[in-house]
Amino acid sequence: YLTLTLYLTLTLKCRMLVLEPFWVYSSVAMCVACARKDLLKEENVWGNKIFSGIIIMIAGVFVPVENWILHRHPDWETTFQIKTVSDSTLIALASLLHILITLIGYRLSLFLLQKHGVDAVIKSVMWAFSIFFSSQGLFWDSLMYSGTYEEYHAGVKKSFLSFFYTQRFLDAYIIFFILYGPPFYFLTITWNSYYPREERNSFIRKMGCEAVVHAAIIFGGYIVLCCVGLLPTHFTLARVLPMAVMHFVSHALVVLPLYLSPTKEHDE
Repeated sequence: YLTLTLYLTLTLKCRMLVLEPFWVYSSVAMCVACARKDLLKEENVWGNKIFSGIIIMIAGVFVPVENWILHRHPDWETTFQIKTVSDSTLIALASLLHILITLIGYRLSLFLLQKHGVDAVIKSVMWAFSIFFSSQGLFWDSLMYSGTYEEYHAGVKKSFLSFFYTQRFLDAYIIFFILYGPPFYFLTITWNSYYPREERNSFIRKMGCEAVVHAAIIFGGYIVLCCVGLLPTHFTLARVLPMAVMHFVSHALVVLPLYLSPTKEHDE
């Protein structure tokens, strides 16, 4: 599956469509992992407060914000395959994609929780996050390109750092984080609350360990592929730096806030 993802992102021009589902799935599956205690007690898979909260978060916040970003930056969101959005078809399809992935991701992560335990859900969550975050750095020259539609197709080079001074970065990362972050953190922190302190800390450590292991696998595999010449010539070892920045900083923003979850000892 990882090999297929790498192949698609290397060959398809619209890489964002390949990678976007990983972000949606990881958000949904992390909510399931945090709500593990309540979900294991639920008999109704779909008619419960956990699923309702996830749907409100994705359909009520994530989808509208993503559609707003797609409308403002259609060239960047489609990896510069579309310059402008002339009708609502693309936005409607993007909304449908996100909702379908939410439903599938919820059912899949719940299946993993029930059949294989929370560790299996953690692994799936962190792999989805790792693929998405590392790919942002690996394909920074397209996914984090700071130039215009015309400059991209003219082959004008832009630096990795220049992206952080663009309106795209402000809209897609800062404003998105301001709007989507509160409901995401509220649900994950609330549902991960009132476990024994050691259980909470162990849950978070497992996520951190997975992030480190994935970094070793992804970065190590990339370095090997570069050294043996199996990648296009423009994929050099220099890309490991933006990959590492996006991988570790993004994981820290997702995982570390869970330490704010109150524990059973705190309640007592």
